[in-house]
Amino acid sequence: MKKGLWIWLCLPGMLVAEIVPTEIASPVVLLYPEQKKIMQYDTHDERVKVLTEDHKLDKKQSVFFNTNAKWREAMPVKFSWTCTDGEMSPFFITLADNEAFENPQIFGVGKGKTSVTPPNCQTNFKIGQKYYWKVTGISKDKKTEVTSAVSTFTTKDMAPRWIKLEGRVGNTRDLGGWKTADGRRIKQNMIFRGQGLNDNSYDNGKRPGRNRLTTEDVNWMLNTLHIKTDLDLRSERETANMTESPLGPTVQFIHNSSAAYRGIFSENGKAAMAKNFRVFANPDNYPIYFHCIGGADRCGSLSLVLEGILGVPERELGIDWENTFYPSLPDLKKDQGNFWQRYDDFLERFPKFGKKGDSFNKCVEKYLLSCGITLEEIETFREIMLE
Repeated sequence: MKKGLWIWLCLPGMLVAEIVPTEIASPVVLLYPEQKKIMQYDTHDERVKVLTEDHKLDKKQSVFFNTNAKWREAMPVKFSWTCTDGEMSPFFITLADNEAFENPQIFGVGKGKTSVTPPNCQTNFKIGQKYYWKVTGISKDKKTEVTSAVSTFTTKDMAPRWIKLEGRVGNTRDLGGWKTADGRRIKQNMIFRGQGLNDNSYDNGKRPGRNRLTTEDVNWMLNTLHIKTDLDLRSERETANMTESPLGPTVQFIHNSSAAYRGIFSENGKAAMAKNFRVFANPDNYPIYFHCIGGADRCGSLSLVLEGILGVPERELGIDWENTFYPSLPDLKKDQGNFWQRYDDFLERFPKFGKKGDSFNKCVEKYLLSCGITLEEIETFREIMLE
């Protein structure tokens, strides 16, 4: 052995890993191909046209309507490794978004396996984030624990960031990750939107509906996301006058029956919008999960206002709203047609609050001012949410 190589191997603290992680090529794309492809088109009309033409194709030729197309979820990440000296299971992956492995996620691997694709509900990676991971197993003599060297990968900075839960709560995503017109970005792990955390009342408002979350979901939302506020936009008939979040008593539960689409421009709609916005203008309320029942209309309307006031361009505002409904089209389902038409009418109303030459974002700001929100409250929200 050459002297230089021997010295290198014997440097203090230098270990030759016997479990070798397989490199994960960066950046890791978390969106499925069909999700990325539809977002490449600039306008709402272009996206509708592409989807319409694709729907006419045979399922085998279709990009967006084929049976394997994935929507409203993130692409999983596969971890694998090589055992160079007969290391054995049980193996464990330790994963963190920091080099010190503070607050890590640890998950086990099936017996004898040297690769694993954890469910999204166990990872829910942030976008544009560097991750650190290592593998721990048992030596071939079964006497010692063996840990690999640390490996890293970075996720692609491409919104939206989908959130997957184990229970019956879907259409869930981080409001963060979107870029603003001035080049800033909305912070992640601050605001989450999605479906209701429990079913609507079954008996017209007498008793709340059943919890949709698993125990693992509750633990993840409390201990990983650290949700502090549950903002419920449903009506009293839907919630049956709930007083506690399905996440438990440690989470602040705010119920505010809210409107969707053109309804947010009525007097009652404006009052509800002002009450909702003030939840987000208070830094003590974060992180926040807000929802209606389906995470579509009332939730989508509030999302557009929040993203609009933060400066997300109109193109991305449209894409984020459409992500709830892809790949459905106005002519495929009667109710979907209503949703798309309501959205078009919704967008046309904001410019009425501005003046000629105002950006769409400025018009959203003036709408909020008409609701009684102050510029100071708007700036506080921006300071909280923009990187």
